[in-house]
Amino acid sequence: MNHAIDIPQSLLKRLDKVTAGTRSTPASIIKDAIKQRVAYEEYKRREIEAGLADIAAGRVHSADEVKKMLGVKNVKKR
Repeated sequence: MNHAIDIPQSLLKRLDKVTAGTRSTPASIIKDAIKQRVAYEEYKRREIEAGLADIAAGRVHSADEVKKMLGVKNVKKR
């Protein structure tokens, strides 16, 4: 499945400079960047969903508990 996307000319020029004299192509750089971003977005979504599940299940800590766990003492309130 192929899709067309608009890429600014300035970015295409940068891609050409980055890939000049290498075995990489602008297309391979773009594909790799998209794969990495999609993987990050999937990871981020999983972590957010896990955090929300923890909250829903009551697996949370108060600010005082966190300070105690971190060994923070005498924090001034604003």
